[in-house]
Amino acid sequence: MLKLENENVLLHQEIKVLKLKLSRVQNNRDQLETELSIIRAENDELKTIVYTLEKRLTQETPILSPQIDTPVSENSFENGSIKSYGKKEQEPEFFSETGPDFDSKWYKNICIAKSHPNYIVLRNCSQVEHQSLDDFIFFRTVDGKETVSGCPFPEGVIIPPQSEFTIYSDHPGARNVYGKSCILHRYNTFGSGKVTENIILDETAKETANYILCVFQE
Repeated sequence: MLKLENENVLLHQEIKVLKLKLSRVQNNRDQLETELSIIRAENDELKTIVYTLEKRLTQETPILSPQIDTPVSENSFENGSIKSYGKKEQEPEFFSETGPDFDSKWYKNICIAKSHPNYIVLRNCSQVEHQSLDDFIFFRTVDGKETVSGCPFPEGVIIPPQSEFTIYSDHPGARNVYGKSCILHRYNTFGSGKVTENIILDETAKETANYILCVFQE
């Protein structure tokens, strides 16, 4: 009989311990559920912010259309005839923060002022912003095929507002003048054809880089 009473006492003690542990587990569960609810609310808020920013980016950052349909002849270049693209009163507003550390962001103000088999003249159309070329890549295609892999411009090239910068192919008359011109030694000639400027987008339609694209038929 005494043994049975002792077993009952021990059993009640174990029950008390189990109830205490169960209470702690329940309290921890309630606390975790509260924290999870807060995290979910913050996650939903972040999703809303991201969606709003992406929608605004889509509205404020249109995909650029080609700016040149017909190349400028060599004679027109030598005679000083310049075909300019883009209105001065319209300042490009879109930019990327993934570019080089030039004012923490690089602005998109470039247009192609002249084209020739031996050179291409870029112009900074902005009246106030400097334009870095560190994020620009030069491509050349002939009959739809890329003849040379993408060629970046020399680092540190910055075009002042309303100024021009000449890109030369590697030919005898090419000139490499700091701040004025550079030579892309991968190309003996750019050929003749349509020269366009555009942007590269990744799979999420976000801007990743700029390129000067030469599309030629030879």
